[in-house]
Amino acid sequence: MKKEDELASYLMHLGEEVYKLLLSKRAKKEDAEDIIQNTIYKVYMLLGTLNESNLRPWFFRVALNEYIDLKRKKDEQTASLTEEIYVKLQHANNAFDVINHKDEITYLLKDTKQEYREIFLLKYYYDLTYEEIAQILHIQSDSVKQKLYRARKSIQCQNVEG
Repeated sequence: MKKEDELASYLMHLGEEVYKLLLSKRAKKEDAEDIIQNTIYKVYMLLGTLNESNLRPWFFRVALNEYIDLKRKKDEQTASLTEEIYVKLQHANNAFDVINHKDEITYLLKDTKQEYREIFLLKYYYDLTYEEIAQILHIQSDSVKQKLYRARKSIQCQNVEG
């Protein structure tokens, strides 16, 4: 096998490892793929300055830094939705039915427990029934209703405090 083929194979292996790590950090699949692609590109651009001993940690660090930067950028964009979202909530008959933009939901749920965020997204973004959500999460339908109620209460409390 040629040295270039060995490097490509090694980079693909590193890419798969980092991809799994990014997904575990809740990166979107597309974002993780872009980050891996950009990191591999940077490896080829800096090939003369990197060696085998520092390539793996460098690859992880560059990819994670890019993910952190991307996350910060998205958080800044989401924060600008605040007023618009709360105006919608105040003037709607069924406030949660008017929320149809994932960024709005993400912002509303930023300080909410993970289990509540998940159920809220399934209900109001993906428009699933209580039974469908229960089936997906392997819980009782009544638990879905209870957690959804708590999620809504959590959001309303944030609205009052904010």
